[in-house]
Amino acid sequence: MDRYKVRRLALWFTGRAPRSGVRIGSRLRLVPIEGIALLVATLILIVTLLLHTVADDWWPATVLLFLGRWPWMLPVIPALLLALVLRARRAIVIASSAAVIGFFGIMELSLGLGRFLGRGDDTSAVRVVTFNTGGDLPAPLQLVELVAQWEPDILAIQECGEMSRQELGRIPKYFSNLGPTCVLSRFPILRIDSLRRENFRAAGGAAWVKRYRLQGRAGEFDFTNVHLDTPRKAFERLMAGSSDAPTIIEDKTAVRDVESRLARRWVDIGPGPRLVAGDFNMPTESAIFRRHWSTMTDGFERAGFGFGYSRLAGWIRLRIDHILVDDNWVVKSARVLPDYGSDHLPVMADVELRQR
Repeated sequence: MDRYKVRRLALWFTGRAPRSGVRIGSRLRLVPIEGIALLVATLILIVTLLLHTVADDWWPATVLLFLGRWPWMLPVIPALLLALVLRARRAIVIASSAAVIGFFGIMELSLGLGRFLGRGDDTSAVRVVTFNTGGDLPAPLQLVELVAQWEPDILAIQECGEMSRQELGRIPKYFSNLGPTCVLSRFPILRIDSLRRENFRAAGGAAWVKRYRLQGRAGEFDFTNVHLDTPRKAFERLMAGSSDAPTIIEDKTAVRDVESRLARRWVDIGPGPRLVAGDFNMPTESAIFRRHWSTMTDGFERAGFGFGYSRLAGWIRLRIDHILVDDNWVVKSARVLPDYGSDHLPVMADVELRQR
């Protein structure tokens, strides 16, 4: 390698070679490495804005919403490394800013700082676990062992298979309601109300929503187990090259919007305090999620650390399983649990009634 050519190239990148910079106005001069960093930062900013503004309102942004997030961060790595090697300060600042925006705005990084805010009453503590098992787990007794390990006060399961129902029904010291969606509760179940599925089918959906009135340690409260519809089939049409895929994605999005509206109304009918958990089949950036669920607090966003991805689909990782609380609750901790053989990961949160 010719070290003189490498040196000339480095000088060109940092604007110290003739005609290697572009002057913008009378004061600002943009050099190549800064231009590269700025292009990367612009890409990250555009993707972030699309995800947080029009995803689930504009079909291309909806597709973007359900793609894997990490590929968008790949351009940041060489841009930042090159800026560091060349010691280009402004480029380092631009590329570093792009990385920060990307990690929080695209990758959904949570620091969980909310766990330090608000005081709860530990005598009212409730541990909630939600888990889409995808039918039955590979090992027949695994679910029983996991319940013993997690020690949840409330376990909400979506896609609860026949074998899972049989095993859950044998677990002592829990009240249960078993079906396509299952709930185990240490607290007595005072009442069960199901949102009629005909309401969803009429709109073309297939959601499950059940609300439970539970007798907690510090009084009664509502818990709702939800499993909302997935947009997967619409995306499969897009991947197959179907010309009507955009229309199908828009139609499916409208159905999902109706489902969330009906589910949220059903949640609010209960007197509260309210807990909601389940497979929402959408990240929190979704415009649908923001319209119908953002007035509740997402447990992982509030008190979880990391990316919190709960859906595994090849290289795609998404956070679509949520535990939500109303203003009566304080989230003390939240985390995503390990892989137990489903295409979803369980999500756990510890919550307490807020001190008044």
